[in-house]
Amino acid sequence: MDKIIGLMGRDEVVADLVAEIRKGKHVILTGTVGIGKSAVLREALEQVNARVGLIIRLHDHQAKGQFVEMARQMLELDLLTAKELELPASFHGTPGSEIDWAEIKNKVNRMSMRDLTQSVIPALAKAETKPVIAVDDLTSLTPTQMAFWLAIFEHAQVVGCASEKKARVKKLWWKMKEISIRPLSKSVARDVIKQYITTKGMLIESPDQYISHVVKQSGGVPQAIYDMLDESGKERLIDKRKVREMRHEAGIQYLDFTPMVMILGALIVSMRYIGMGTGDKTLYIMGGMGAALFLTFRFFIFKGVGR
Repeated sequence: MDKIIGLMGRDEVVADLVAEIRKGKHVILTGTVGIGKSAVLREALEQVNARVGLIIRLHDHQAKGQFVEMARQMLELDLLTAKELELPASFHGTPGSEIDWAEIKNKVNRMSMRDLTQSVIPALAKAETKPVIAVDDLTSLTPTQMAFWLAIFEHAQVVGCASEKKARVKKLWWKMKEISIRPLSKSVARDVIKQYITTKGMLIESPDQYISHVVKQSGGVPQAIYDMLDESGKERLIDKRKVREMRHEAGIQYLDFTPMVMILGALIVSMRYIGMGTGDKTLYIMGGMGAALFLTFRFFIFKGVGR
């Protein structure tokens, strides 16, 4: 969608990210899936490209794939040699930029994370300028993988995205400046939709109703807006019935009953103890029955959540 309407409503957050990158800080962009973290990162990198020496961009969502891609790009940039990557002797002495990746891809893929790190870290350390490593997804890291990334932090500036900051790798987040990407405001979302409609020449029976519906259903999430616009744009004419039928998961809001369930459980337990302490058998029995019903109710709640 960025190619059609550009990156609307994100000027401020892009400027903040550009400023942090220029300061040399490690940065993590956070926000829900589809909120536009990668788009913001891409725009910021384009703006700082002239002032930053080396940029390594990693699109893979798995840590092992990210390190393999890092090795590939470092070879192409002549930051890493075939010998340092422990490639066959026939490649030694050949500049990395002249090595056909297809010939060595399987060999590099078979390397462990530890071996890849031991090849990459020294090469980063000897680079004349500190590279910027931009990572599209740092969400699913394990504590072991976090240790590898912390080693990278010592020799490169890391700018990444995460849809969730998991507690088990909090040591990584401590080293990164967090910039949160929020949903688009309703006014910006409306402008985005209007520009898309105009650019694509969509035929809509009731434009205002259509725009309001997409804004509400998308929840201000750019990917959700694009999904709805792209899907409905396949129709020759979007009438009112089709507008009413449009739905998106991003616009569905759920009530969190956890606090209420916790309070109810505490009250039931309190009834049993009060009944026991005062000798009130009726209150004690009611507390026991309530506990049984509560446990049954709780079982069915979690059974439904696990589906």
